[in-house]
Amino acid sequence: MPFTPSSNTIAGAGDVFLSGTTNGDLFKYNSSTSKWNNASIIGTAALANSGGQETASTVAGASGTQNLDLANGNVFDVTMTGATTFTFSGATSGKACSFSLYLHQGSGTTVTWPGSVKWSGGAPSLSTTAGAVDILVFESLNGGTTWYGSLVGTNFV
Repeated sequence: MPFTPSSNTIAGAGDVFLSGTTNGDLFKYNSSTSKWNNASIIGTAALANSGGQETASTVAGASGTQNLDLANGNVFDVTMTGATTFTFSGATSGKACSFSLYLHQGSGTTVTWPGSVKWSGGAPSLSTTAGAVDILVFESLNGGTTWYGSLVGTNFV
């Protein structure tokens, strides 16, 4: 039986064919036009591929001011070589987003977090042992205006 659209819906359709999206896109419903469109996945969801793997953005030799740009991914592997002040960018205004930070400690390095980061009970104490790894997760419900930081674990050696 042929499909006849009614009120821009596909209710009652026996077979529906959707063409594939291009690399880095997803199907997203547009409530203004009541249609499904290809849309960039950036700023919408974590990009998962190859069995759920995510691309890590690696920063070797971080010191001074280091920007973590969510346009480059949402897993950051940072090796500190000196005192580091982090900034966060690339979150989409009004959208929820999150990222993980794997922080490799240099000897005696310190971290300064953006003022937009809120911690439960204050900023965590990080490892001071050279080569130790601390894992942190940051989440925002409002496109990066406020970040909620969580320490997952410290001193992985």
